[in-house]
Amino acid sequence: MDTPISHDACPAGTRVLFIFAPGLSIALTLLAYWLASPWIPEHVAIHVGPDGVGYGSALRMLVTCCIIATVAFIVGGFTARGFFVSGHWYQIEKSIVVSTESFAYAVLGVALGAVMSTFGQEPNGSTSQSVGIGLLSFLLVFIVSAIVYVLALPKGRFEELDAA
Repeated sequence: MDTPISHDACPAGTRVLFIFAPGLSIALTLLAYWLASPWIPEHVAIHVGPDGVGYGSALRMLVTCCIIATVAFIVGGFTARGFFVSGHWYQIEKSIVVSTESFAYAVLGVALGAVMSTFGQEPNGSTSQSVGIGLLSFLLVFIVSAIVYVLALPKGRFEELDAA
């Protein structure tokens, strides 16, 4: 039987993984947009579908992605804390935390990729390529952050099932 882990028994790096790094990534995302905003079109391609390309506000897209990422970071952080405190840190629990945190970073990646790919374009010159760059950014950031969290978090134990 697993014994619960006290709140103080959480690994030292968890504050960095679940508070500092997410907060810093959101702040840097907003700072990057603010610094680059004079050279970014006001509207960017945010959707490509059978009806064509849909455009929207670059700032609204970025802020919406930051809000989504913040919610995912909070959910992932509280979920991880619950697993640490209960001592129930198995492979499934680890994959939930890794996926949630990686999703949050990837959402920031899609926003930065889509918006920053329009850097230097004419005010109304945005193309649908920014959607593809955003999706590629999502994928790459998800993979990198998943690797970081898999390596940084404790190894997920195997959960034994009762055969009775």
